[in-house]
Amino acid sequence: MIAVLTAGVIALIFLSLLWGPAGLDWHVVEAVRLPRVLGAVFAGVSLSIAGLLLQTATRNPLADPYVLGISGVSALTALSFYLAWRFLGVEYIGYVGGALLGAAAASALLLALAARATISTVVIAGVLLAFMSHSVLQLVLLLLPPDELGYVYLSLQGAFSAYPPGLLGYAAAALLLPLLITAWGYSRWVSAYIHGEEAAQGLGVPIKRVNLLITGLSAIFTGLVVSLVGPVGFIGLMAPHLARWAVGSHRFDRVLGHTALFGILLALLADLAARALLPRDVPSGIVLSIIGVPFAIAIFWRYGR
Repeated sequence: MIAVLTAGVIALIFLSLLWGPAGLDWHVVEAVRLPRVLGAVFAGVSLSIAGLLLQTATRNPLADPYVLGISGVSALTALSFYLAWRFLGVEYIGYVGGALLGAAAASALLLALAARATISTVVIAGVLLAFMSHSVLQLVLLLLPPDELGYVYLSLQGAFSAYPPGLLGYAAAALLLPLLITAWGYSRWVSAYIHGEEAAQGLGVPIKRVNLLITGLSAIFTGLVVSLVGPVGFIGLMAPHLARWAVGSHRFDRVLGHTALFGILLALLADLAARALLPRDVPSGIVLSIIGVPFAIAIFWRYGR
C-alpha cells in the first residue's frame, strides 16, 4: 500500500508541476508551480499528522485542527500580533510566532478537556472555539482600513499558492523531516493512548511528557500551515481515517506513514481540482471543505450511532 500511495503522490506532483496554461515554461514552473506544490505537500503532511495525533490522544474520530478550532485560534492570534505591532507599536514576535502560540494554547486546552470530559463534549467545545475565532476574525476584517485588508484577507484563505517561494519555502519544507522523525520516535507511546491515558500509564508511558509532545507537535504543524498558507480544513480529519481503512489498524505507529501520504494526495487532488474544474483559481481550502463536510457527517453517523 505504501508503494501505491507513493507512486500516486509522485504522479500528482509531476502533473501539478508540468500542467498549466503556460506549458513547460521553466520560469513559471520554478516561480509559481513549485511553491504551490510544496505548499500542498507541506500542508498535507502537517495537517494529516496533527489530525492523527489529536484523534489518537483524544480518542475522538472527529478531531481535526480545523474542526476543533485550533486553526481558527492560530489564525486569530497571528493576525492579532501583526495588527498590534502594525497599529499599536507592540513588539512584533512574527506572524509565525503568533500562529504557533495560538495553536499551542488551543491544543493544550482541548487535550486537557479530553482527559476530563466525554468525546461529544470535546467536539462541542472545539466547534464553539472554531465559531468564536471565526466570528472575531470577521469582526477584525470589518474594522481594518482598506489598505490593510488585501494582505490580511489573502493570508486567511487557505491557498497553497500563498506558500513562500525561494529559500524560506525550502527551509519550511525541510522542517518536516525532524518533526516526522520526532513523531515516529514516540509513536509506540502515542499508540498506547488508543485505550485511554490510564491504560497508557499502566503500560509505562510517561503521560506528562507524551501529552507535552502531542500538544507541541500539533501546535507546530498547525501553526506553520496557518502562517504559510492560511487555515486549511479537513485534511487532518480525512487522512487518518483513510489510512486506518487502508491498513486495517488503528495503531498510531502503523498508520503514520500512510496518513502522511493520504494527506499529500488530498491536498494535491484538491489543488488540481481547483485549477481544472473551476472557472478561476480559488483557494484549495474551499474545495477541501466541500469534500470534508460530507465526510465528517459520514464519520459522525458511523461512530455516533
